[in-house]
Amino acid sequence: MATRLLALGGLGEFGANSLLIEPESGGNLLIDAGAAFSDLAAFGVGYEVPDFAALGGHGPQTVIVTHAHDDHIKGLTFLREAFPAVEVLASRTTLAWARRALSNGEPLATRELKGGTDQRAGQFGVEALPVSHSIPGAVVLRLEGEPGTLVLATDLRLAASALGETTSAETLAGWGDAGVDVLLLDSTNALVEAEPPAEDQVAAALEEQVRGARGAVIAVSFASHLGRFRQVAMAAAQAGRVVVPVGRGLVESLEVQGQLGGLRLPPGLLRPARELPKLPRDRVVVVATGSQGEPGSAFSRLAVDLLTGLRLRAGDTVLHAARIIPGNERRLAQLFDHCVRRGARVVTSAEAPIHASGHPHRSELERLLDLTRPKVVVPVHGRRRNLEAVADIARRRGITTSVAENGEELAWHGGQVITTGEVRQVGRILLDDVGEDVLDPAVLHHRRSLAREGLVVAVLPCSCTGQGPVGEPQLHVSGMPLSPAVRDHLLAGLAGELARAGALARRDPEWLRSTMSRWLRSELRRRTRRRPVVVALVVEL
Repeated sequence: MATRLLALGGLGEFGANSLLIEPESGGNLLIDAGAAFSDLAAFGVGYEVPDFAALGGHGPQTVIVTHAHDDHIKGLTFLREAFPAVEVLASRTTLAWARRALSNGEPLATRELKGGTDQRAGQFGVEALPVSHSIPGAVVLRLEGEPGTLVLATDLRLAASALGETTSAETLAGWGDAGVDVLLLDSTNALVEAEPPAEDQVAAALEEQVRGARGAVIAVSFASHLGRFRQVAMAAAQAGRVVVPVGRGLVESLEVQGQLGGLRLPPGLLRPARELPKLPRDRVVVVATGSQGEPGSAFSRLAVDLLTGLRLRAGDTVLHAARIIPGNERRLAQLFDHCVRRGARVVTSAEAPIHASGHPHRSELERLLDLTRPKVVVPVHGRRRNLEAVADIARRRGITTSVAENGEELAWHGGQVITTGEVRQVGRILLDDVGEDVLDPAVLHHRRSLAREGLVVAVLPCSCTGQGPVGEPQLHVSGMPLSPAVRDHLLAGLAGELARAGALARRDPEWLRSTMSRWLRSELRRRTRRRPVVVALVVEL
């Protein structure tokens, strides 16, 4: 009996990582429920998550969350809405985030995933290995069941993390000795040949940058990268500066970590954002969220003088201590330019070793393959080019590969994985640029129409006593060219269309609105070959 593997997100894209495992005998299992940055940011869409409700009877009984990054956990709320009884299995740290994300007062079925122990999830025995990553509590998974053994090795480094976490190569080698049928391998950095800096080099580079700065220092990083935050904070302490965390996500991360034991920082080092206007510029380090240039984030506001308490000026230093997720390059380049225009110096990981990714690069991927020695590799977590790069690394070692994208079903049986040819799409839930409110697809369609074709508003003044129009129609045009000749033609034609109506119709506001709207749409298509959004208003005077 074959077990089906179906990626709801994360294959052929960055983010929205979510993998459905469907054993023939039931007991479906989901690994992660993440969100992705949307390509529709211009229309006010910030994030996308899989529409888990579309799974219907194929929904999971258990979701294993590998760690608390948004691209693995941000969709948990929507999974819970679709399947209220779903059990969440995760490390102690990740469960703290899960409970916070689902803090709606309803009971949450959770189970702690403890490293080095065997537990059950549906049809599978589960073993978790704590690993080095850019957020505490990350694990890689080993699932063992009727179809064989599957290892999910994503979001890890073999090198130590900024918080000193390590990945046990011995445990991975032991899994390889016991036999790995299928390895799901991270492709995020498969195209990266260069060896990244070690975390002690990153800490030293950050200390050097902070020590040499004349004015304010603004370090921009991922809100959840507490290891990077600690490195910046310790660099500030060495330079005699205080640290001001800015951004809701970062403040929440520090609160959660505080509940779990804190970051062992010197007393009095951290100051709240409300004190920022009173602090000397040359004695402050601001750590800001918005490393991907998200609209409304702390960094995007700072770059255009909208951050309360601090405006960039000559002598300030902006340290972008984060990886740029592909697709966000242009947005960040614009923000960097805004900073430079205000006199600030911008330093990224391209100029100094102030960041190291939490994902395995090419040589670490090769090492992971050597340790686990799988029969089949399924590349995950990346665009098609990244997936194919991992497949190429595996094939060079004589390992069979199976490359698929979101919705393409894989069958796992007898130690092999093959594509079935079936494509199952679940669709996407669209969230606003804050990431909290769901956007109706009809609203998005309307926004796209406005952006593509423009807007025409027709206004007709009428008597509130029901005597009909008391003036000529007016046109307001936005987002499309309209020559004076065409505008005059439309106004005259609209007035003539209304004049031909009977007295009873001319006293009916709804008839007037629908007539203006219908006639304008038709005439605009004929005259301009465009289909703008048309709004007709009858204003009673």
